[in-house]
Amino acid sequence: MLPSAAASFRPPNHSSAIAQQQSSALAARIASKKAELENLRQLRDMSGALAEQMQALEIKIGTLRDGTEAVACVLANWDNVLRAISMASGEHFTYSSQVSVVVDAF
Repeated sequence: MLPSAAASFRPPNHSSAIAQQQSSALAARIASKKAELENLRQLRDMSGALAEQMQALEIKIGTLRDGTEAVACVLANWDNVLRAISMASGEHFTYSSQVSVVVDAF
């Protein structure tokens, strides 16, 4: 047998099979890392959107708090408002009765 013919019938080199397995494993790991990177990018985008929504909610809650404080202030002063109206109404009736007395005197 010729040496060149014997070389062509040899089984594939064991080291090239190992290299091919390592290459396949490396390609699978790269694909896994790319998928993980895409998931992290989506998480970043969604987290940014959530942060914007939370800031908008913070503004709305601040407005609600300010409105609630205004209502609480009005309710706290409501007794004084009613007392002032009552006093004004009482003075008006007193003033009217004094006028009628004066009118009766003429």
